[in-house]
Amino acid sequence: MKKFSVLLIAFSLFQSAFVLNAQDEVKTDGSNVEENKPFKDKLFAGGSLGLSFGDYTNVTVSPVIGVRFNPKVYAGLGLEYQYTKDKRYTPSYTYNQYGGRIFTQYNIVPNLFAHAEVAGYSMERYVLSEKERDFVPFVYIGGGYRQMLSKRSFVTMQVLFDVLQHQHSPYNSWEPIFSVGFGVGI
Repeated sequence: MKKFSVLLIAFSLFQSAFVLNAQDEVKTDGSNVEENKPFKDKLFAGGSLGLSFGDYTNVTVSPVIGVRFNPKVYAGLGLEYQYTKDKRYTPSYTYNQYGGRIFTQYNIVPNLFAHAEVAGYSMERYVLSEKERDFVPFVYIGGGYRQMLSKRSFVTMQVLFDVLQHQHSPYNSWEPIFSVGFGVGI
């Protein structure tokens, strides 16, 4: 179950890496180029697709859309669907989980960012061999590092904590949730 939890978070947070982080550009008149961009040019889209096969099969689809308000502040929302089949048990366990999230990131300095996120997932779990579905809320707080690889591509690393600690959360004891992501701007 712990492996499942780490995989769930890794895939669900991967899409948050799809946020652009261009350098501040200032015109000669002192105005910020970012402020003069049309709203549609501030939008970003991304997401993740996770695949794992074998005794533990996991398929995750997680699109994200957001806006870069200025060079320091990003915000977005995403959806997620996850199918899991765990053949390590007899009979095998099958889960269908889905939900959404809203996040914001603030660039403290050009490559370091603070991250805050509210998420909610309809999660299945087995209780005495019976499947139950619960809504599980999450509040993630943390930060990360974003390294630009080119003008429109980057790699991010972040660590988050589920500060809500809901009774059905797979993250207990304040375990850190690590993720690494790659992104390409649109």
